[in-house]
Amino acid sequence: MAGGTHMWPVVDLADLLDVLDLTEVGAGRFRARNVTSTLPTTLGSQTLAQAVVAAERTVPHMAVQSLHGVFPRGGYADRDVDVAVEVVQSGRALATVQVSFSQEGREHARVLTMLSAEEPDFLSHGAHLPAGVPGPEECDELPCALLPWEVRTLGGADALAAELSGPPALDVWMRCDKAPELPGLGRALLAHGSEGFLGPVALRPYPESEIARRGGRGASAMLTQTVTFHRPFTMHDWLLLHCESPFAGGSRMYGRIQIFTQAGDLVASVSAQGLMRRAG
Repeated sequence: MAGGTHMWPVVDLADLLDVLDLTEVGAGRFRARNVTSTLPTTLGSQTLAQAVVAAERTVPHMAVQSLHGVFPRGGYADRDVDVAVEVVQSGRALATVQVSFSQEGREHARVLTMLSAEEPDFLSHGAHLPAGVPGPEECDELPCALLPWEVRTLGGADALAAELSGPPALDVWMRCDKAPELPGLGRALLAHGSEGFLGPVALRPYPESEIARRGGRGASAMLTQTVTFHRPFTMHDWLLLHCESPFAGGSRMYGRIQIFTQAGDLVASVSAQGLMRRAG
């Protein structure tokens, strides 16, 4: 729920892992804290990651298949969070869980989560890794304060330099081999890692001078985000985030991401709508 590319706080991996270790305080109730941040509001990406953990701890025999988060207002970064889990439906193969985040009775995020037991393929097809995308070994480091792991893209930091412009698309490689190798934790970390490039890619066609000419960028926040997990993956191996922003207008931006393994398998998809208003 933070602002633009230069406003992200620096996230520490140990701190993020600790934040994902929710404290159970009752049936369907957890207590959580926020990552240490220089921002006054909570991170929507962290909220999505915590929703994965809360849902899978509530329905432990299933894995999160998809989650849709709505962020009606900002939470306070310096206050603990009450996490309430409601099991809407639970059957043999599917379960639906609503995870609500509030502070002192004030709800700031709600995530509707679908979980699934493992089932065999009936039909099977999927998008493939885009042709011509340079591999991680051909790319340079892309500093991203939100992501405490390896991130690379062609051209490195210049790809998102504020004074330069480019198409509203970007291919980004990332991997996190310092976190424990646990499937549920991997889903949580990928949910967290999927937000950081949505806003920057939407802004990429507009260099800093053009943003200033239009009145400067004021409010910027993620309003809704959906993450769908298709296939098993590991954060210990390189994953490609094929990011694009097909639309921006009406003080909104829309973005989507396809996430592939280095072998070319589609393992997850993301779509999101964000607020992007000029100053004043």
